Amino acid sequence: MTIKEIVSDILEKKKAAGTPIDSVFFVGCGGSFAAQYPAKYFLEHESKTLKTAMYTSNEFVYATPKACGPSSIVIACSMRGTAETGEAVKRAASLGAATVSLYFQKSAMTEASSYIIPYLSIADDANPILTGNGCKILALAAEILEQTEGYSSYTQLMDGFNVLDDIYRKAKELSAEPARNFAEACRDDDLIYVMGAGPSTGAAYIFSICNLMEMQWIHSPTVNFGELLHGPFETVDKNLPIVCLLSTGRTRPVDDRAMKFLRTYGQRLFVLDAEELGLGRIDEKVNEYFCPIIFSSLLQNVYLHAISETRNHPIATRRYMWKVAY
Repeated sequence: MTIKEIVSDILEKKKAAGTPIDSVFFVGCGGSFAAQYPAKYFLEHESKTLKTAMYTSNEFVYATPKACGPSSIVIACSMRGTAETGEAVKRAASLGAATVSLYFQKSAMTEASSYIIPYLSIADDANPILTGNGCKILALAAEILEQTEGYSSYTQLMDGFNVLDDIYRKAKELSAEPARNFAEACRDDDLIYVMGAGPSTGAAYIFSICNLMEMQWIHSPTVNFGELLHGPFETVDKNLPIVCLLSTGRTRPVDDRAMKFLRTYGQRLFVLDAEELGLGRIDEKVNEYFCPIIFSSLLQNVYLHAISETRNHPIATRRYMWKVAY
């Protein structure tokens, strides 16, 4: 089934059962959790009627929101079937929620789900960016909104998907030199901050926990630009390396205010600016929703690989993951 068909089928069945959809929950772990943030942000800011929230999988299992039930859609994502995400899907299904799982490999999670959507890893750069989990989940959220209450910018969003891969390929070329500069400058650092806000909050989180912490063993706090001036700015000095993700759209003034401070008191700033990476090719009503997808792909496939090479630390190196019981 296509994404459009899946949503239509869910809504028809829920309407027939007298339980029309009123809430959408996103569950996952690690990168699969944060990859859903653009979709959650989209629904949170565009829907007038749907409640939405995100939970790490085990949090959802042990502290299930009472709003989750027959009138809910629970969207789960796991590349290879993380055990606790499978349990979250089972928990949602037991409450009568419609469950949709996005996967790379089938698992207990997909077996427990009402609907499944395959995706390809963005780490394989030969894959079109549209085949990644972030794009597919955003498309799913857009379809839910369109079919439940209508979405006035639906056409513009779909047009954005059509040019996104081309934007990414050109942005990748533009990012090669800045990524090398970042890698050379930070090769000996054991602490790198990552900052962003609004739609790019999830992309900042992924680069911190999945790329720098997991794959490079670099300590990496994620700081929301909106919170920088309410505490974290006390750690800023000329020696602190900071990766800055600047979005397009409504929260850009939040980014700009933070950058004014950082450019005054910091010196080691590594900036990815969506306005300079081609996002302006997409209609201004919707281009902010694509920023984190472009950022995550560039950070994974360009910046991470660059710093991995300068540090001589292969990205597959692990101490604990898949090696010990946890």
